[in-house]
Amino acid sequence: MATTSGNSTIIVTAKGAANAHFDLLVDGRKIGEGTTDDTAKDFVFKTDIVEGQGHKVQVQYDNDGIVNGTDRNLLVDAISINGKSVLPTDSNVTYDKGALDGHDVVAGRAGLWWNGTLVVDADKSFFPHDVVATPTVPTTPEAPAETPAGTPVDGSTPSVPKPTGPGFYVAENGNDSWSGTLAAPNADGTDGPFASLQKAQTAMRSSDIDTTYIRGGDYHQNGLWLDGQDSGVTFTGYGNETAVIHGGSQASVSFGLGGARNVTIEGLTFADGVVGGHYVFADDAAGLTFANNVVKGGGYGITVQNSAESQVVGNQFDSTGAEAIFVKAGSDFTIVSDNLIRHPNAADRGDAGIWINGSSDVKVTHNQIEDSPEKAIAVGSVQTDGSDATHRVTVAYNKVIDANLESNDGGGIYLINRQQDLTGHTVVNNEVTGTTATNPTGDVSSWGIYLDDWTSGATVKGNIVHGNIGGVFLHGGWDNSVTENVIAGNSGAQIGLQQDVAWSGWQGKEMSGNDISGNIVDVRDGTAVHIYGPAGVGNLHDNFYSSLNTSETLFDAWPQVMATGAEGDLAAWQAAGYDKGSVTLDPGFVNSGAQDYSLSSDSSVYALGFDHIAVHDIGLLA
Repeated sequence: MATTSGNSTIIVTAKGAANAHFDLLVDGRKIGEGTTDDTAKDFVFKTDIVEGQGHKVQVQYDNDGIVNGTDRNLLVDAISINGKSVLPTDSNVTYDKGALDGHDVVAGRAGLWWNGTLVVDADKSFFPHDVVATPTVPTTPEAPAETPAGTPVDGSTPSVPKPTGPGFYVAENGNDSWSGTLAAPNADGTDGPFASLQKAQTAMRSSDIDTTYIRGGDYHQNGLWLDGQDSGVTFTGYGNETAVIHGGSQASVSFGLGGARNVTIEGLTFADGVVGGHYVFADDAAGLTFANNVVKGGGYGITVQNSAESQVVGNQFDSTGAEAIFVKAGSDFTIVSDNLIRHPNAADRGDAGIWINGSSDVKVTHNQIEDSPEKAIAVGSVQTDGSDATHRVTVAYNKVIDANLESNDGGGIYLINRQQDLTGHTVVNNEVTGTTATNPTGDVSSWGIYLDDWTSGATVKGNIVHGNIGGVFLHGGWDNSVTENVIAGNSGAQIGLQQDVAWSGWQGKEMSGNDISGNIVDVRDGTAVHIYGPAGVGNLHDNFYSSLNTSETLFDAWPQVMATGAEGDLAAWQAAGYDKGSVTLDPGFVNSGAQDYSLSSDSSVYALGFDHIAVHDIGLLA
């Protein structure tokens, strides 16, 4: 018979603008409540919960709204239940929008943009008999007190909970002849942790223990390969200690997964990998979680292919030789979130910091990518036969700073669609700035948001695109929607459309059905709109132009010229049939001189239907 205990502990780590409020419930019974601010913090709740059975832990957000021009939202970083951490995007988490009634239920998410309840379906393992309120280290001798080797790029250390359950341990002062079940050597030196990951792997295969804790130190090993025998295992750091997995000339892959499903790699540091190699290479590894790691140098950070429903979350990547995160064919429903990526493709210019190819229903959210030689985020298909088709990718709440630094053709956020169909991609609420080019005086195609090579059926909404060479560009696609973005102060054209796509000498379907409306287009620098193609390439209407000198020729279209020729001012542009319903106004930027293009709470565009952009939610969650 189940018993009750008074020391179950639930910790909700959350933040939210404008005093977002939530109640914590267990099985529908209120346990407590919390009110957040802009800084993530832990809300700790203790209660009696029946042990030995599963329960539903519910975070109920209840005061959504606009407060003094600020869009109030609740962002949940994690939920800890008796020491076991759950991410809001884990498979056992759902989001019940509106009333807690089982209707309008979607996959779990960190950002709650509407009133609703984040529900953790926590099985009985979260509520063992004799639970303890705070995670503790098993009663084994303490490890030596030296400072662990290795420091992440920003001076912090990834933190994962110290162990609360059975596990094997690996340590610099370990021995592969020992049991591996102690966190440190015992007093007489007869037992203790293992010395190698390979030994821990072998031990997990022959026992019911599926977790290995790696203590702080430096580990030089020739790569670890996991197969189907290793499904469900976890390799994780130990608390705040920094375990550094060093690559080398003999190890082109630090962790290789082939057939190993639902593996977790968490809280580790990867360094010194070979330029042509991969720190993590996953093939046929569905359910992989790569979280809270630090990756420095080497080649590819993590490559995921044929591995659906994987998660790459909360990591730091610094100067990877190639792509930091590469999601390849067959990795549908993968989540790439809350990663800090600095100077990817440092050795091989490559394609992008984050590259999604041949996988659909992928979510790329809340990442920050800085100093990219080429694209920061790239999504789509490069084959014309559809063999790498990519559909319904969401790119949301990312911050891109300084992309395309070593290229004349690319974008901060870049979509491509050579298979020529409707993609269903969504690019919303991102900020892109500093997208430039190697030689900006030459032949340049460098845009903040770039829909290249027949990208079609995409939605681009609520983004802030400023201080790039070009703003938003559509190249050869159809049925795209570009609406309610802030496109400001780019040195070239703020908006561009071009019919001709002559890749490999092959011409595709004509552009049509592209709607460009409701955007704030600030022309304090550069020009307003550039069209290269017939009038039907796009329907521009009901936009808001600011900082626009109405007497200057800031619009150009060819071959559908204006009365003044290929170039004209706003009056000539509108007389030619473009931008019907568009007006000039002052949108009320908060501080455009400091590159802050968020809108004041009394901006005139709100009364004209412009949606609030949740500026404070763009970028990293923590």
